[in-house]
Amino acid sequence: MVAYGVFSTGSISSYCTIEQVRALLAGYDLSRIGDTQDVDERIQTLQPMTAQAVDRIAGHDFRWHADERITVDGTGSDRLSLASLGIVPLAQVYQISISGQQVPADDYVVYPQVAEIRLKPSASIGTNFPGGLQNIELLVDWGYGQVPAEVSMAQAKLIAAQILAEAAGETSQTAAVRIGDYSVRYAREGKYGAVIERLTQEAHDALYPYRGVGMAVV
Repeated sequence: MVAYGVFSTGSISSYCTIEQVRALLAGYDLSRIGDTQDVDERIQTLQPMTAQAVDRIAGHDFRWHADERITVDGTGSDRLSLASLGIVPLAQVYQISISGQQVPADDYVVYPQVAEIRLKPSASIGTNFPGGLQNIELLVDWGYGQVPAEVSMAQAKLIAAQILAEAAGETSQTAAVRIGDYSVRYAREGKYGAVIERLTQEAHDALYPYRGVGMAVV
């Protein structure tokens, strides 16, 4: 099933603050990067790309999407699973249309906890959503009114790991620690190698439950 959404909230540059990253870096020698202002500027540069990495790792973003129109492929079954499309959590379903025809609200039940919509056996349109390509349009509210604290801290840890890798300045015997397609290159036996591995692993552990499958640190 394919979904096409028109996001109404736009993008945000970061889920975490500079102060959160600073707290993780307290006590480490960052002089190779520069003074406090230089470090802050480097954090700001890393914020947008690591926010995007968090979205890719989780399989969805952590913003609030109000009155969003989403077009999905019909399943040929009695249910639509929006969780599989990253439309989670599902807050409200205002309207469902199939090939331009609105489905009566009494025809379906919404299960917000699992982001699923299921037709009732007595539905006037039949027992299944008809199979098809982009033939079902939804008007929904979904997402997060407030970024979960563990997600915010996971991004801060990804940034801190990158800052420490750059502050160490070690280029020999480099390795890469990865979460999904995001990676930090560092010297495994170097100055901050163990800390970088720990921070990245903790970010993985925090984000893993939001994805469930398909993500690993290697």
